[in-house]
Amino acid sequence: MFIYDSGAEGKLTWWIAINLFMFIRIFDFIEWKVRGKKTVSNGSFGIIRFGTGAIGTAILWSIHSFIYMPTMGVAEFSFNAIVLSAFAAGAIPLLSPSKIISLGYSLILLVPVGIVCLMSEQEYQQFLGYVILPSAFLLIPICYKISKFTQDAIKQKHQNENLMEAMKLEKQRADTSNKELHAVSSQLNQSNSELEQEIKSRTEQVLRMSNIDSLTKLLNRKTFTSNLEKLIENAKAKNNPLALLFIDLNGFKKINDTMGHRVGDSVLIQVTQRIVAFAELSRVGRWGGDEFLVALPYSNEDTAMSIASAIITSIDQPIFVHGNELHLTAAIGVAIAPKHSTSATELIQLADLTMCEQKSTSINAPRMFTTHLKEKIQASQKILEGLQHAIHRKQLFLCYQPIMSAGAHVPWAFEALLRWDFNGTFIGPDKFIPLAEKSGLIKEIGAWVLNRACMDAKHWQHCADATVSVNVSVIQLMDDGFIRQLDQCLQSSALPPHRLHLEVTESTFVENESKVLLILEEIQKRHIKISIDDFGTGYSSLSQLQTLPVNYVKIDKTFVDNMDGKGEAIIRATQFIAQELNCKTIAEGVESKNQANMLASMGVNYLQGYYFAKPMKNEDLIIWQNPISKSSD
Repeated sequence: MFIYDSGAEGKLTWWIAINLFMFIRIFDFIEWKVRGKKTVSNGSFGIIRFGTGAIGTAILWSIHSFIYMPTMGVAEFSFNAIVLSAFAAGAIPLLSPSKIISLGYSLILLVPVGIVCLMSEQEYQQFLGYVILPSAFLLIPICYKISKFTQDAIKQKHQNENLMEAMKLEKQRADTSNKELHAVSSQLNQSNSELEQEIKSRTEQVLRMSNIDSLTKLLNRKTFTSNLEKLIENAKAKNNPLALLFIDLNGFKKINDTMGHRVGDSVLIQVTQRIVAFAELSRVGRWGGDEFLVALPYSNEDTAMSIASAIITSIDQPIFVHGNELHLTAAIGVAIAPKHSTSATELIQLADLTMCEQKSTSINAPRMFTTHLKEKIQASQKILEGLQHAIHRKQLFLCYQPIMSAGAHVPWAFEALLRWDFNGTFIGPDKFIPLAEKSGLIKEIGAWVLNRACMDAKHWQHCADATVSVNVSVIQLMDDGFIRQLDQCLQSSALPPHRLHLEVTESTFVENESKVLLILEEIQKRHIKISIDDFGTGYSSLSQLQTLPVNYVKIDKTFVDNMDGKGEAIIRATQFIAQELNCKTIAEGVESKNQANMLASMGVNYLQGYYFAKPMKNEDLIIWQNPISKSSD
């Protein structure tokens, strides 16, 4: 039978208590580890729990020291002192993450032992007390230093972990960005590929559009000229003739203006189909408007004329458009390369001029370019070159023909008529005015005429109130700077605006009726009167007068000459409508007293013609006598 004394029972109780406490700490550690995987906390509560367990353990060992060490033998006492000192020293680095726990644990273990030793009656125990207590206090700076080192290491570890986490996050972001960038790059590459394809398609389309006439699908002017140059070079190399046909439609403008551009476009398309039937599509071009070009390789003069005649016959056939039966004719000029020229530009010009010459004859047949025609063209070119310097060389001058009141036969106005003395040769306006209009010189010449006429009229002493009438070309009128030029002319000459009349032909109104009307309204605002010259000789109807802001209608000479026939009826109709629209009438080409009297009896307001006076220079107006004296003849 084993008998326990009270000391043995106390130690057993202490042993059970400390083991139970250790079991609780182990269980708490396991629970903390398991829960830590599921939840995230800042760790403060875990540190408190761990520190409480460590301090509790130290307290239990201190209690053991106070209660049992005084009764221990030398060996047992020394063993306990060494164990507790080892626990205290070993706990410093182990518990160093917390200064309080580390220092508290070590001091709680050593200080009670040291006190017990100092209070002991045994000399060796007192000696141990002198060793243990100073050692315990020496652990304080060691504990602080080790704890600081450990905390710095932990902090550095956490910083490294945070840095690694940041690097990992940044790497993930970079990977994500790279993936997004790769996706965007793929999309961009796809878009670029589609854009390149679109640009290529658009470029091809623009190239086709720049080479092809959009309406007829024929070669345009630039491309046809370029192709013609190659065809001429090939004709020269093989010593074969090449014929060029310049085709112009007669009557198309009237269709286009009266029936609208929709009908006009349909007519051009049908005419194109008829022309293409006689030549390859790649050798037919649209020069502009109603003008076409046809290149015929390996064609001599006879072949070219035969094909041109066939084209004219084909175009002459009725054209059915939108329920309308329309009729056109064609004028064709023909030039041959290399016989007539080896330059594409010049060959086109020769064929064009030949066509214009043929068109003026009203003969419905093609015409071949000839040397005689070339001489005529050269003469026209010489006139054109001289016209370019006519103003500078002071070769142009004005003549004035009086316009008389039909009743009193007194001067009411004077029409300014342009004349040209070309190095001693008189050139009629019927020759140089068309050239001036075609070359564009009419703007400069027209401006000079307008300014000169206003200056002359301002200084008329013999007829201080007379009006000066100036013809204005449609090219001048359509110029955007015409109104500004007109204002400058009146300002520089100081001529009152009511003393200036502008004459425009009725063909002016078919160029761009809306724009012309706006310009005429601007002229009327300046109190400048407007006359329609040669009214009735064109295709427009008399009813057109109601839309025109005009003051006078000039009756053409052809109707005056034919008063014995249908001319009288036309004059009376014109006179009637003009009166209804508050317009006055002026009859041109009056050459006899009988004509003057008849026109006056019809109600015509003003008369102009050789019966009263021929056109005369400005200085001759002073000595001019009113032709009323001719009434005695």
